[in-house]
Order: sequence, then structure tokens, then C-alpha cells
Amino acid sequence: MEQNPIPSFDTWTSVFLIVSAMGFFLSIILSIHKTGRINNLPIILLIMGFSFILLQYVFFWTNYSSVYSYLYFFDSSWYLAFGPLLYAYITKFYQKSFKIKWYHFVPSVLSFIINAYYLIISSGFQNFENYKGSFSLYLFRSLRSPWLAALSLSIYLIIIKDFITFQKNDQKHQYEIIRKKWSTFLIHLFLIFIIAYVSYYVLVKFSFFNIHWDYAISFSMTIAIYSIGYMVYKEPSIFNGELLSKLFLTEEQNTELTETTKNEFYTQLLSYIKVNKPYLNNDLRLVQLADEIGFSSHVLSKLINEKSRKNFNQFINEYRLEEAKKLLLENSEASIKTIYYDVGFNNKATFNTAFKNKFNCTPSEYKRKNLEVQNN
Repeated sequence: MEQNPIPSFDTWTSVFLIVSAMGFFLSIILSIHKTGRINNLPIILLIMGFSFILLQYVFFWTNYSSVYSYLYFFDSSWYLAFGPLLYAYITKFYQKSFKIKWYHFVPSVLSFIINAYYLIISSGFQNFENYKGSFSLYLFRSLRSPWLAALSLSIYLIIIKDFITFQKNDQKHQYEIIRKKWSTFLIHLFLIFIIAYVSYYVLVKFSFFNIHWDYAISFSMTIAIYSIGYMVYKEPSIFNGELLSKLFLTEEQNTELTETTKNEFYTQLLSYIKVNKPYLNNDLRLVQLADEIGFSSHVLSKLINEKSRKNFNQFINEYRLEEAKKLLLENSEASIKTIYYDVGFNNKATFNTAFKNKFNCTPSEYKRKNLEVQNN
């Protein structure tokens, strides 16, 4: 009688276990990141889902899955969700009001439900004798097919590329240029993931394939998915011209502005901000403001840094805080949440911290003190 190998970890599986934990950590970091938390939710789920898949791989490689048959993390369901999740992120990135339809997630949810059902009734996928010939078992095995997942991943890659092409803008603003390069970069990472995924099920049919090939392919998939997560985490810095400028920004002329020109440009900047109040836009980015004024992002960033002694976010938040102070004085009925969102902040904690640093009290304390003065 053939016995199952004794469950054990080796160097590679230990590394992958740590890498899986790092994926969960990255998803937590993205979820508590103060900028774009809601918009980043699809990527958070994508990273978390792949971390569960990697954990399932570790249990398979170490043979612990044969000992603990109920340790199952729904890899086939996650694979069917990855395409819609990336699609949801990129569409939201282009159009804040755009929401993908619920039916995009039907295959993934259906897969999860039927997998959970058979996980329970078949004692951890160990006994299917009583269910042979049933339609539900056929559906179960069809939804677990790696080729269905590969088809789904490929289809959504095409859908995303078509969506970006459809959003093409004839006006070559820096924001559009960076957004296109950014989206294309994420698509290329996703393509690496798909190629690695498909290559496993092709190469496994050959005699030269061994466990080390499996490790290498899984490592490639890990790099691709976690790179997407890291780049999404760094997305605000990229669009503020603070990271990977050669990759995402157009080349700048290496000319130095005279002090007189800097003063004129800075005066123009302050005038534009005073009249148009662009800081009220919750999603304002440096490249957008540069496009609106007619400066390059390089020139605008340099002006703000030199003349205000602040970075872009600090500079814009100064205006938002002054506007918040004004609203707290003028409208005592408005909630703090309404005020911080109306002046351009997306996060209450960030708003409270910035307000306290500037005015030495929280918005609520400032509001209460003002009401006491008015009532006396």
C-alpha cells in the first residue's frame, strides 16, 4: 500500500510561506493607506487573493494538504476574480463614477459556492463516489479547470486594453500621458502573471518538468502580482512627479529659469489657485494642476519646492486648511466630515492631524470654541 510522503518544509516552501505572509501584509498596508483606499480595494483583494493561492500552493508542495484536507483557499475562485478586479481598478482610475456590473463576478462567486459545497460533502475533496454523473459535479470540475481561469484572465486583459484605447484623448496633457503609461505598465505586469500561469499547465505535460520549475513559475507570478500592489501603493508619488520620472514622465528640457521668471510663474500660480480653487478637487494631482496652468510638472514642482519651501501635498493642503477654517466659522451646522471632504481631503485622520498641526487644535475643538465666542 502506497503511503503519502511525510509533510515537511524545505527552503523553497519556507520562503514561499514568508512571501505569502508578505502579501497579506501588503494588502493590509494598502487598506490603511490614507490616499485612495476605496479606489485601491480591487487591488487589495487581488493581492489578498493571490496570497491565499500561494498559501495553498505551500500546503500542496509540503503535502500538508493531504493531512489537513479541509485546508483549501479557493484558488480557482480567486483566479476567476483577478480579471474583473483589475478591470474594476483601471476603470475607476479613468472614470470615478464608472462601476463594473455585478455579473463580472458571477463565475468567481459561483465557483466559490460550489467549491465550498463539495469541500464539505466530499470530506475535503476526498470522496466523489456518490456524486458521479451529477450536473453539479460536472459544473464543479468545469469551474476548477485552469483553462477556464486562463480564458478569463486573457479576456479581461483584452477588455482592459480596449477600454484604455476607447478612453483615448487627442489632447496630449501630461496627466493623460502618465495615466496611459501607468495603465500600460500594470497591464504588462498582469500579462507576465498570465504567461506564467499558462506556462505551468503547458510545461507540466513534458517529462523535463519538475518541482523546481513549479517554484520558478510561482515566483514569477508572485513578482508580477506583488509589483502591481507596490506600484498602486506608490501611485500618488508617481502622479506627483516624485517617483520613476523617466518611466512615467515626459523628458524635460534641462533649462534653468531666471529668478525673475520664477517669480512671475509663481505669481501666476498663486493667482490661478486663488481664482479657480483647484485644491477643492479631492483627486488633484501635480500633473493635473500643471496641465491646467500650462506649466510642465517639472517646472511646477520646482516652483512650489523653492518658493513655498513645501512639497506639492503640503502646499495644496495649506489652502484646504484655510478653506476648512473659513467653513467652520461660517457654517456651524455642517459636519466635520462634510467640511473636510468639501475642501479636498479624503481622509478624516489626515485632515485632523494637518488641522491640529497648523492651528494647534482639532477641527471639533476649533468649532466648539468659535460657537462659545458667538454665544457670549
